[in-house]
Amino acid sequence: MATFTRVLVGHDGGKHAEDALSLAKLIAERTGAELVLASVIPNPVGGSFGPALPAEAFTELAGKARASLEAAAARVGAGVEVEQSSSAAHGLQAIAERIGADLIVVGSSPSAETGHTRAGRKARQLLSGADCAIAVAPDGFHDRAGLDRIGVGIDGSPESRLATETAVGLAPDGSELQLLAVAAGFADEWGRWGVTYPLAEMAEATRESADALLKEMEQVVPARLTAKKLLLEGTAPIQLAEASAGLDLLCLGSRGYGPVRRVLLGSVSSDVMNHAASAVLVVPRTDQTND
Repeated sequence: MATFTRVLVGHDGGKHAEDALSLAKLIAERTGAELVLASVIPNPVGGSFGPALPAEAFTELAGKARASLEAAAARVGAGVEVEQSSSAAHGLQAIAERIGADLIVVGSSPSAETGHTRAGRKARQLLSGADCAIAVAPDGFHDRAGLDRIGVGIDGSPESRLATETAVGLAPDGSELQLLAVAAGFADEWGRWGVTYPLAEMAEATRESADALLKEMEQVVPARLTAKKLLLEGTAPIQLAEASAGLDLLCLGSRGYGPVRRVLLGSVSSDVMNHAASAVLVVPRTDQTND
């Protein structure tokens, strides 16, 4: 997944809809992808927790949603898709499957801190099994939209290699691509518990391994870009989230187990998604293995 062909952006008219649209537009322009705006409206059925929406009211709701979406799409020359579903995430996934989207972009939760990402319920559901890449725009991205400073988390897995290829495909010619590897801070994480393992030796071995990974992935970066290797030390989610402050976009791989070609957040990517100071893009699992 070095590039994208069809980018779907969830646009609900809410606080962070324009952040998502700005990020999706930049990615679509950078990759030559088709841009499609999507809105999901609830099914017009009642249940034990509420009455059914009257037919006239539902028709009016659907009409307003489409009109609002078409107005936003007209500004950027995008296509439009409207879906009925009991869940916004399921609706977006259904649209993505129907039109063959390989990236879904959504905004952060309304509770996101200024300039940071926070995965809301819709994003969390998408990040738990979608079959295409998922990106979340940080709060306020619309006001400072850019896609020049791109980084990628490196951990040696096939998924992080796929994330690197994606980052390479998005990085503009002549730009610097940051390769980020984190060596575990054993002294911080284990020393306080009085563990007697040779922490210094373990930390040094981890640093050497992370440095070797960076050198390996540096070879993947084409000559049109400059690779900047950053060896961080400490707790991976904290270090990656802090490093994202100098980026426009941070690319990550899914966790290394579970169904292939699905986005699956691990503990690291989940924490980063909720604290990053840049947009975050997570690629699906690959069917490659380390064997």
